[in-house]
Amino acid sequence: MITVTITDDKRDIRDGIQIMLEKADNIECIGVFEDGASSIKGNLELKPDVALMDIGLPDMSGIECVRVLKQALPELDLIMLTVKSDDESIFKSLKAGACGYLTKNVFLSKLESAIREARAGGAPMSSVIARRVVSSFNSFKNPTYDLTEREQEVLTQLCQGKSYKVIAETLFVSTNTVNYHLKNIYSKLHVNSKAEAIVKASDEGIV
Repeated sequence: MITVTITDDKRDIRDGIQIMLEKADNIECIGVFEDGASSIKGNLELKPDVALMDIGLPDMSGIECVRVLKQALPELDLIMLTVKSDDESIFKSLKAGACGYLTKNVFLSKLESAIREARAGGAPMSSVIARRVVSSFNSFKNPTYDLTEREQEVLTQLCQGKSYKVIAETLFVSTNTVNYHLKNIYSKLHVNSKAEAIVKASDEGIV
């Protein structure tokens, strides 16, 4: 049996989720809370398997509740269930200890699957949230290092194995100009050689 608690300041939301969980096999709702203080107190006492947590609570942020509960109950799986879908809310929640993030437009039938997924070690997320996480991760993994368009072109040509002379001919510039751009590229990438620049560009997906 998977035990679950619900924290949400809106009664209709709490009631709707609770009714759905009552119909689910091997899932039991053992606590319902309308604010952060009662949620922390109740979850610490009940020690559920999964806690569904809203962010916009009247007395404190649900993210802070997650942080407190995760520190006190490391085995607790916390899933954010909120209307917020901005990057700050998503990543603050995950950093605080949430294992999943669902927006409130998720079908209640999907919520049951999310609860089971969390208990199985997964990280349930609404599709829009998963897309934002992946997009942010890709941005992190593919930094631009403030390269200009021309510097990006020179670095791309370099990674293709072209000589300085060929790069100059391809871009219709002098070899001195290519060397000038390379000097700036090395400085921005914090490398000291052609080989280091190529390796870093490849590893970090810069080109």
